[in-house]
Amino acid sequence: MGAPSLTVLWDPRFREYDLGPDHPFNERSRALAVRLFEATAPAGADIDWVRSVSPAPRETLEEFHGSEYIDFIGRAGGYENPILLDAGDTPSFPGCFEEAARIVEGADRGLAIALEAGRPAFHPAGGLHHARPDRASGFCIFNDVAVAIARVVRQGRRVAYLDIDAHHGDGVMYGFYDSGRVLDIDVHQDGRTLFPGTGFPSETGRADGEGLKVNLPLPPLTGDEALVPLFRRVVPPLLREFRPELIVLQHGVDGHLGDALANLQYSPAAYAEVDRLILGLAKELTGGRLLVTGGGGYRASAVSRVLARTGWLLAGLSPPSDGTELPDAWRAEYLETIGEEAPRSWADSEPPTGSRWNSEHEEKLVRELEERLGRRFPKPGSS
Repeated sequence: MGAPSLTVLWDPRFREYDLGPDHPFNERSRALAVRLFEATAPAGADIDWVRSVSPAPRETLEEFHGSEYIDFIGRAGGYENPILLDAGDTPSFPGCFEEAARIVEGADRGLAIALEAGRPAFHPAGGLHHARPDRASGFCIFNDVAVAIARVVRQGRRVAYLDIDAHHGDGVMYGFYDSGRVLDIDVHQDGRTLFPGTGFPSETGRADGEGLKVNLPLPPLTGDEALVPLFRRVVPPLLREFRPELIVLQHGVDGHLGDALANLQYSPAAYAEVDRLILGLAKELTGGRLLVTGGGGYRASAVSRVLARTGWLLAGLSPPSDGTELPDAWRAEYLETIGEEAPRSWADSEPPTGSRWNSEHEEKLVRELEERLGRRFPKPGSS
């Protein structure tokens, strides 16, 4: 057997990053994604599993976060009763320092593996992209992707960060707003309609980072007809011009049809198309050096199946067809974990709500990007 085609980082203790029984964010649906991937991937697949991850040491956290904030989280993690770590969305919990730092270590190790081995690494528990250097935000205590990126940037490397979470990845974008070593491309629901209220085409970077922060805000109810054409049109030329040494993809699934907190309506097919595009660009530009994290997603049936299919694609496998039935044992685990009946097959056939997005909307957004960035993007259908 040759070298593994994929490294997956999953420590069962990632599930202990849990903001409370009534809080929308927890790692259970991402755990189910890993379990579904394990249960269905072919026995001969060349996959390396990292199943034990220690909390990141303080010096790693300090790559992005301030010392006073790290101390604050350390104290908060010792309290029996929760306190709010931000304006109201992110409570502490006993051990929150260790569990948030463990997720950081997963991203840091994953990026190091991708760099050294020249293959994708998959960190489903990660993607906590809202945390700022000095504060928690949007369910995110430490920003695992920003910490990992900061470490490799300090080594002089060039990183392309792509974010398809429905919520704008503000912690990462502003954290590297001045950096000429980080290309940040973020497709998200319009900040005028969704937290955190940022991520507009006018935000293009500053100083050495000018022109390297690219935001594509989409109106509510937009679906595949916007995500896939925009990705195909905008991402490849930007990456080929920037020539990154590695790519990080924050793979939030809260843009999926029916998500509880966002109002986009992507299908599993759209996510798979984005995955294939990024995999191809990683092979072309970075020798396969790619880190994919999880992120948001508040519909367990969508998160578990989409991220499991991402695992198949990252491993170089052809995923099961939409109508393929899911294993009975996994469905029983889903019922026990989520408390609702599990889906029966890999993808549903729910019709999306009618969308007003069309080619004119695409042209308007692309023209604004072109004006802000001082460049041109290919016309639809051109090579």
